[in-house]
Amino acid sequence: MRDLFTLVNELKDRIKRYERLLKHNEMLTRYVLVDPVLRALGWDTENPSIVRPEEKQNSGKPDYILYYENEKLIALEAKSLGSKLDERKVLDLGFKYSWKNKIPYFIITDGNEWRVYNVAKMGGQLILEINILNDAIEDVVRQLLSLWRPLIRRKIEPLGIIQSQREKSKEHEVLDLDKVKEFYESLTDMGKAFLEVVFKAWKQGRTLTKDEIIDELRKRGINIDRRVFTGIKSGITRRSEKMNLPPPMPTSKESGERYWRKEQERYVLRDEWGRALEKILFKDESR
Repeated sequence: MRDLFTLVNELKDRIKRYERLLKHNEMLTRYVLVDPVLRALGWDTENPSIVRPEEKQNSGKPDYILYYENEKLIALEAKSLGSKLDERKVLDLGFKYSWKNKIPYFIITDGNEWRVYNVAKMGGQLILEINILNDAIEDVVRQLLSLWRPLIRRKIEPLGIIQSQREKSKEHEVLDLDKVKEFYESLTDMGKAFLEVVFKAWKQGRTLTKDEIIDELRKRGINIDRRVFTGIKSGITRRSEKMNLPPPMPTSKESGERYWRKEQERYVLRDEWGRALEKILFKDESR
């Protein structure tokens, strides 16, 4: 545990010190940021029975395959520091070769951000998200320990604060279904489409950027720009507040600085809203 705290502090320093070099060099990012984390978590990068770089798989060749008791457990894709990790094309490729090769988990990382997906879940479920530079060191260490090899036993069990908050939300937050239905029916067509897009992302365990939501809306024939987009989200928030419902998505007022630092988190549907919409509006999506 002490060694992991020391490493995370060192990684924070490396990310700041070598940012310009790492931003355009995937291999250097692997050597400087990714490999040290793997070794610290018990994934010996010098032992081919545990870690195999660039091992050819059906439909792809991940940067790493991590083995547990001679079975493929994790496919890991590393990108240069600062790369966009939620591009649909990249994720779909990772999910595809993980699924085809019966690898239950897929990780994508730029050395700073780590995203862990359970590929056994439809669409790939995001179960762990870590930001070494921006998250509190205690949270980073706790989340990383979910990937500690001696602890895994063939299944990744998220231990971090995000997962515990989700579980707590499931236990305690219940919305009035009639009220949610009334709220939804009171929205404009644009508002309804917006909510449907973020609902589908919630179902798949994905996070979307503003531009990705705009693209999805345009596919539905709704041609909007970024200014109109902001107005739709604000309108949804105001409408929910008027009906004495919690906002479906985070607001800057409650999230503070974090709201502006992590774009995708602004458009994540709250779990209680996802469960309510699943029950009363989008039954076909749950099949």
